[in-house]
Amino acid sequence: MRFHFPIIIIDEDFRSENASGLGIRALAEAIEKEGMDVLGVTSYGDLSSFAQQQSRASAFILSIDDEEFTPGPELDPAVLNLRNFVEEIRYKNAEIPIFLHGETRTSRHIPNDILRELHGFIHMYEDTPEFIARHVVREAKTYLDSLPPPFFRALVHYAGMVPTPGTAPATPAASLF
Repeated sequence: MRFHFPIIIIDEDFRSENASGLGIRALAEAIEKEGMDVLGVTSYGDLSSFAQQQSRASAFILSIDDEEFTPGPELDPAVLNLRNFVEEIRYKNAEIPIFLHGETRTSRHIPNDILRELHGFIHMYEDTPEFIARHVVREAKTYLDSLPPPFFRALVHYAGMVPTPGTAPATPAASLF
């Protein structure tokens, strides 16, 4: 029995042919090679719809670029959108992994209250996609393993072990197992 909880990647360059788009697609491909499904989208404009998606996701990767930040002392619209998104997700689900993906210098623009809610900041060009994918997949699997209650988890494990359909413990067919 396999449940599908994709890792949702939100990056406006996901389908672009620039360096950022190529990098995020390489990360998505590496995650898929690790055995997880990936859903790539280009905008997180509708916060409420993505907050609804948290029930079927195993993790979120949000990409943010330096170009999205405006110079000046006031709070950037990009930071406000990011804060609203994280608050909406955390309101619905306090445990789902959320990663921020951006350039190293981007992290200095992110306020501490947002950074505390994240599971990590992925530095865009500092590690290989395979290394990052293993880290993200490990966090996603840890989260997914925490979801089912112990009895259900054992039942699913048992159902995966049974070689013939219809066998149940304490029945004559179970002795064949």
